[in-house]
Amino acid sequence: MSSPSIVAWELTRACTQACFHCRASSLPNPETDELTTQEGIFLLDELVRAGTKMVILSGGDPMIRQDLYELARHGSSLGLRMTMATNGSLITQETASRMLDAGIVRVSISIDGLTADIHDAFRGTPGSYASALQALTILSDAGVPFQINTTVAAMNVEQIEFFPSFVKGLGAVAWHVFFLVPTGRGKNLEAATVKQYHDILETFYRVYRDAEIECKATCAPQFYRLLAQKGDDVTTKGCLAGTRFGFVSSRGVVQPCGFLQINCGSLRESSFTQIWENSPILTSLRDSTALTGACGTCRYTDVCGGCRARAYEISGDIMAADPLCSYTQADRIHGQYR
Repeated sequence: MSSPSIVAWELTRACTQACFHCRASSLPNPETDELTTQEGIFLLDELVRAGTKMVILSGGDPMIRQDLYELARHGSSLGLRMTMATNGSLITQETASRMLDAGIVRVSISIDGLTADIHDAFRGTPGSYASALQALTILSDAGVPFQINTTVAAMNVEQIEFFPSFVKGLGAVAWHVFFLVPTGRGKNLEAATVKQYHDILETFYRVYRDAEIECKATCAPQFYRLLAQKGDDVTTKGCLAGTRFGFVSSRGVVQPCGFLQINCGSLRESSFTQIWENSPILTSLRDSTALTGACGTCRYTDVCGGCRARAYEISGDIMAADPLCSYTQADRIHGQYR
């Protein structure tokens, strides 16, 4: 049984913003039953024993947790690559310095629009665009490597091709594009159509091919199918949920990923390793022959596999076909992938 190389840990669901696409349906204040500091330390110890290499401290906004730096420092001392995802609103010169001291090697900041009107609309918070840019300046001055995360949906899809030069100009080391999965508050946000999704993938491919910074498509397993079709090397499978990627909620619930919100077991009842190895849900996700519909018969199953979270949210079946796949719905585009 292979361990997850990467585990995202939702330290808290509390957040200073109320993003329209938030998979966690974040809250203004922390909940009372979040994993304690000691439970978090035990989790990090166990992840090292399981063979995990990288931990993403996520949320909500993890910077709301008072023990963030203690947890990050402990993970770093164990040899884990500790990273963090935040909206940037709580970043100051002091906190940036504490990140470095705690061994956080990369911070991701979300920029969902090239202009304040689109970004602030995504984030449900006036001024969030300005605070994100200010956070990036502080991180840059402090020497903290950062990446830009962008969620793509219908309201910003027309800007996507202009992002690479913008991101590079900000000094980011990477640009990670997240394709909307309709979970949490994201259920109420208009998703891209099949054709838009296909066009975004093609646009992103051109960026990926020519980029001078790291570019990665997330929650878009079809991008790796596209790489294979075009003859590029594919070094990872598109959907890693439950295989090389795992997720732990703020309450200690293990999930295949943050968007696939299925309870596979609680850390307050079983160890991470026991859950990871024995959960029927996780076991089924590792069996590509159990995929149904178009994903079950697709020649690119081993490099794509479809987004299991998107399939689950639309059909209620984690092994069903990904409804946004242009390869299996070619007649809705141009017919070139028959």
